[in-house]
Amino acid sequence: MIEKQTIYKRLKTCEVLNIPQIKKLMLNDWNTLSKDARYYLTIPQMLVSGRDVRARVGTFNDPWGTSVSSKWTPTPFQFINTSLSDIVNQRAIEILNNAKNTNRSIVILWSGGIDSTVILTAFLKNLSLADHELLTVCLNTQSIADNPSFYFNFLSTNKKIKFLPATNFSFITDDFLSKNVLLHGDPGDGVYGPSTGMYRTFSNESKHLELWKNNLKGIYKILEPNIEIDQIVEPGFGPWFANIITRTLEESGQADYISTVADWYWWTYFNFKWSSMCCYPLFNGILSPDHRGLSDENFDFYSKNIFYHSSQFQNWSYSNLKELVGIDIFKTHKLKAREYIYEFDKNFQYFSRKRKTSTASPSLRHHKSSIIAHDQNFKPIFGGSPHAKQAVSMILKRYKESEEI
Repeated sequence: MIEKQTIYKRLKTCEVLNIPQIKKLMLNDWNTLSKDARYYLTIPQMLVSGRDVRARVGTFNDPWGTSVSSKWTPTPFQFINTSLSDIVNQRAIEILNNAKNTNRSIVILWSGGIDSTVILTAFLKNLSLADHELLTVCLNTQSIADNPSFYFNFLSTNKKIKFLPATNFSFITDDFLSKNVLLHGDPGDGVYGPSTGMYRTFSNESKHLELWKNNLKGIYKILEPNIEIDQIVEPGFGPWFANIITRTLEESGQADYISTVADWYWWTYFNFKWSSMCCYPLFNGILSPDHRGLSDENFDFYSKNIFYHSSQFQNWSYSNLKELVGIDIFKTHKLKAREYIYEFDKNFQYFSRKRKTSTASPSLRHHKSSIIAHDQNFKPIFGGSPHAKQAVSMILKRYKESEEI
């Protein structure tokens, strides 16, 4: 049986925490937790897919005293003039060469959405026909329904590409990552701009391009959970979390440039969700209690070949921040990405009408489990034992966001 101190130490060094599962574990002891802990466990409700929340830039003291791995540290901010098309093409060629040099195949998790379609387009454009044999596309019926023209025109007739039904792709092993480059659409939303739904209240009132400094009260209100729906949410979360985001933005020295309401939501993703979304497929996929984790070599290779996780993409996003969102967000959202796809497939309907949706990517099934974290080798830490619950409860009872544990 794992001792409390062992759980505590592993939580402090873990790569990804499953905040929703921790919250579920602590529901019966909710009122015994500190107010900051209750706020912390509320974050995923307001920050979609926020299984693990830590600031890549600036200070944010989570309950576990964790820091951001050097794998996810953002590149120093600088303006670049490189076009998105050139960056996408170069990244596909770079990953192709990395796959060939390590004798790996390329598995692309394709949802039919914009982010993953850009990736798939990049490989279809830049690979020779012979190299198409290296490609495996993981998809489901929703992928096809989301972009049927692309599927029937470029995938179903290609005899060299292999297909993997998403329902059969339920877990990832170290052996799998030793043989494959795993590609997915995350963290594309951090590159192409925040999902329009995040600031729709402001855009409906044509305030999304106003200064965020003049609209903090509105941001507080949007981030405040609905107490009538979730009775265990305590009032005050909105300003608590918004002030954390704002503090890290000011600490970055970019508060004058990252200045609008839309920019503020871009920063929320870029700084707080990026590392978690980079690991999203792994976090959902490694579930076996006897799983020995990923080797350092395979985890490093995976992290270096996440398609959108590159200094070029991050600096392109930063450089083009003011063009990512326009007055009419329906027209400008992910426009450059849609233009890249349209140049290849000539599907004007997809180009003109496709936008970010809430459709789940066909990466992996969302399993119900007692996993509360993955450590640095992505070995799961389970919260089902009494010792684990006691350790987590002890940490959350004394947690103060503004103080180190």
